[in-house]
Amino acid sequence: MPKNNEAWIYLLEDINDNRYIGSTGEKRLEDRLATHKRDEKSYYFNKRKGKGCSSMKLNLYNSVIIPLMKCENKWEVRKFHESHYINNVYPECVNQYRLKLDGKTWYEGNKEKMKIHSKKNYEKDKEKFIKRATEWRNNNRDRVNANRRAYYQKNKERLRQQKKEYYIRSKLKKKNQSININEDP
Repeated sequence: MPKNNEAWIYLLEDINDNRYIGSTGEKRLEDRLATHKRDEKSYYFNKRKGKGCSSMKLNLYNSVIIPLMKCENKWEVRKFHESHYINNVYPECVNQYRLKLDGKTWYEGNKEKMKIHSKKNYEKDKEKFIKRATEWRNNNRDRVNANRRAYYQKNKERLRQQKKEYYIRSKLKKKNQSININEDP
């Protein structure tokens, strides 16, 4: 559950010039640094299971937290910006997991999840979406018609072929229905 509507992408830097990139929805970055320190203690006293965080490679008690940017507090947005800083701006950082997310790759990996999410959002605010689309279409009627004409001119042969196939299928369907009706006494 997000604690804040805005998130921070931050840099942790210690006295040995080791760097760690992270993101948080905490309102204060100092709270996030305290969480890193708490997690490190829990890990070393066997209260926390797993591999631990890459930030544990830093001397957390002699480090500073530096804000890099503010962004929307959504997991996908945070990971996208975080991966940019990890892979491009600070490639020497100690982050173990190198997120390789560009927009297209990320979308391909999350296509089904995005479809479900979009469908839920649409169902929740259906009237609002329909109203907005109708207003846009009315305000941009000339543009919409120009795009439709251009699409038709570009795909004229394919569209004619589709209409022809649809006509043939509908005739066959009607013919099969009339045969089925005549067979039943």
